[in-house]
Amino acid sequence: MVCLLALVLAAAPPAVVPPPQLAALAARLASAPAWQADFVQEYVPSGFSEGTKDAGTLVLAPPSRLRFDYGASGRIFAVSGNVARHVDLPAGACDAVLLSASTWARLPLASILDPAAAAAAFAISETPGGIRLEPLEPIPELARIEISLDRAGNVASVVVLDQTGNRNTFSFSMWRSLPTQSTSRFEPALTGQAPCRPEGS
Repeated sequence: MVCLLALVLAAAPPAVVPPPQLAALAARLASAPAWQADFVQEYVPSGFSEGTKDAGTLVLAPPSRLRFDYGASGRIFAVSGNVARHVDLPAGACDAVLLSASTWARLPLASILDPAAAAAAFAISETPGGIRLEPLEPIPELARIEISLDRAGNVASVVVLDQTGNRNTFSFSMWRSLPTQSTSRFEPALTGQAPCRPEGS
């Protein structure tokens, strides 16, 4: 898995009003306490036609919690409030990063949970069946994000491209609403341990 913590980046300009399509998508997600979807992630390096694939389950809890479970691999990426964690159970490793408002906005799925923050960090344009986001300030790790929607208005895919041409695609299916989820679900930890904390916190 390409570590999503690499997308925790630099500062962004002041907030502006998000476009209607992005605001409508965020409102749809906010209509339930939480959502779950199956996903397939494919990372294709620049110059290659094929890459590596992972699959698992995503859980979103607006406005600021998400969790990717990478199936049998035992790897988890989660955000709870202002802390992002990457847990690798087989390796016995847990990394945590403190997010500012601007670094949160630059995580790919943050744009659909917090469109105002996304509008502060990206130039956003509506495309047929989707949304395109391009950073207002140049970032090597992120050239643009492309969000496509299915007929029901759910997120079908999120494509993240960097400045060198590497492509990270998340394809989603089977969206379903969930009841309220415990905060602890979004604070993964190694077995028998408390959730790791960002350095210095």
